[in-house]
Amino acid sequence: MKILCMMPAAKGVYPPEAEERRIAVMKSYATAATQIDVDYMPDVSGFSPWGGQGGPLEADKMARAHEFSARRAVQAEKDGYDAFCPYGLLDIGVLEARKRVSIPVVGQAEAAMLHCAMLGQPFASCSYMPGNEEHTRAHAASLGLEKLLVAITAIGIPNSEYPNRRKELVEQFVRCTREARDQGSALMGYVAMSICPGGVPAAELSAASGFPVLDALACQIATAEWWHRTGLPTSLLRSPRS
Repeated sequence: MKILCMMPAAKGVYPPEAEERRIAVMKSYATAATQIDVDYMPDVSGFSPWGGQGGPLEADKMARAHEFSARRAVQAEKDGYDAFCPYGLLDIGVLEARKRVSIPVVGQAEAAMLHCAMLGQPFASCSYMPGNEEHTRAHAASLGLEKLLVAITAIGIPNSEYPNRRKELVEQFVRCTREARDQGSALMGYVAMSICPGGVPAAELSAASGFPVLDALACQIATAEWWHRTGLPTSLLRSPRS
C-alpha cells in the first residue's frame, strides 16, 4: 500500500535540518509491503510546530492548518495513495479530511490513544511545554478515553532545542515517567513527536526510564495499514466517539 505522510507546515517553515530529520523518521517506517512518501502542507497556515512555548493554540491559525491539511488529503487520494497520515499529535485536518475523501485518514494522537484503549491501561501524556493540558484532556474525552488519561506531563524544553540538549531531554523524560507512575499510569501512551520518535526512539526512552513508551507514529502507520487491509468503509471512522 501507499501512505502519504504530511509535514504539519509548508516547506521552509522548519529549519532544513529539522525538516530533513522528520522526513527521514517518517520514511523509516516503510516496509516491503508499505510505501511511505512525505509531502508538505500546501500553504503557510501561520501555525508553527517549531520551537513552541506551549499555551493555548491560536484558533484562526489552526483553522487554516486544518483546511490546508484536508486539501492535501484530497490531492493524495487523487494521486492514488491508500491512506493519509498528518504528522504530529494535533491530528491536523483529520476530521475535515474524512469528510472529503474515501481513503483512511489517520491521526497520530487518535491512533496512540486508541492503542491505549485496546490495552485497557491508564496512560500518561508527555508534551514539550506546559500550557496545552486542556487540549489534551479534550482530545481524550472526544475519544471516550478521559478516564484512562490519568497524568499529563511536560518536558519543559522547546522542541527546537532538543538536538543540542538530547541528554537533558532524556533526563526530563525520565522525570515525566516518574510523575506518570506516581499518578497511576501504566505507560507513557501519548508522546509528542519531537520527543519520540523524532528526538529519541521509544525503545531507548523505555530503557532509560524503565517505563513502557508508546510510539504514536508507529501506531498511526499500523492503523492505516490495518484499515487498508480490512477493506472496511471509512464511513465507520467516527469522531468524537464519546
